[in-house]
Amino acid sequence: MMEPDDVPPAWLSSFLAVVDNATFTAAAATTHRSQPRVSAHVAGLERLLGRRLFERGSRPVQLTEAGERLLPHARAAMSEIRLGMEAVGSLGGDLQGTIVLGSFAGPSGVLLAPLIRRFRQSHPGVTIDLREGGPRWLEDAVASFALDLSIRVADMPTHHDLAFRHLLDEHIVLALPIGHQVTQQPDPERHLDGLPLIVTGSPTEGWTDFTDRLSAAGILPGSVLAVTHPTTVIAMVRAGLGIGMLGEMGATISAFGDVDIRRLPGELWTRGIRAYWHPKRDLSVASRQFLDDLADTCGSADQYSTVANSPA
Repeated sequence: MMEPDDVPPAWLSSFLAVVDNATFTAAAATTHRSQPRVSAHVAGLERLLGRRLFERGSRPVQLTEAGERLLPHARAAMSEIRLGMEAVGSLGGDLQGTIVLGSFAGPSGVLLAPLIRRFRQSHPGVTIDLREGGPRWLEDAVASFALDLSIRVADMPTHHDLAFRHLLDEHIVLALPIGHQVTQQPDPERHLDGLPLIVTGSPTEGWTDFTDRLSAAGILPGSVLAVTHPTTVIAMVRAGLGIGMLGEMGATISAFGDVDIRRLPGELWTRGIRAYWHPKRDLSVASRQFLDDLADTCGSADQYSTVANSPA
């Protein structure tokens, strides 16, 4: 009879490395193991489970249904082992371990880059692994234990019950060519009808940051083009292809003297930025400290909330 004790953690580690790197060769490099050793670990799991975990003929490798079912549990198991080791390592007072952190361009550049630098100086025993992605990926990665914490907008409804902490409300801004007629208006949002807009969003996920707000404000733009990165928005504005609409943090790291940035007034044109984590797992001491430092950086006095399962 198959028992949990029969599964060496190294087998799960190799399995997860193949999932995350899409090939056995890359998995071997990241785990500092030989490719035959990684293959042997996966084969051992497959023999124990009596099921194939990967479709071997596909490039990159794809999970079978059995592999998909095992994946979140393997991540949770390895995460718990890591958290236990970090908790013991931090007994001496110096924080230890790795924080796997997810975010997107604006907060990464404005909030996280300076904070990570300070945190590393104060806690040299902690490694911070920053990964960026769209809002749905940031949510799914926390739910599947691939991330310890993720920073994302609260606009997009969540599909998992995740714990969260509100960090700040970010202004939404327009990016316009210098001298554009809209910049001269005291209420620029009332002059966007019929104009081409370029907005940030997650096109592959079918989600645009600001579509609902445009509709609520009664704005009928001539066209709306959604792109992934704020730098792309600004580049298109510079090229005269339209007016940009994006979060202020993204504009801060992308727009310079040849682009005019205007805040849009009113509560409709702000959006919540939150930190999310899995509610069924305690954050490590290092992750909790990082989250507290991040909240202090944002000037947030909000308490921890329980779950987020609806739009902000």
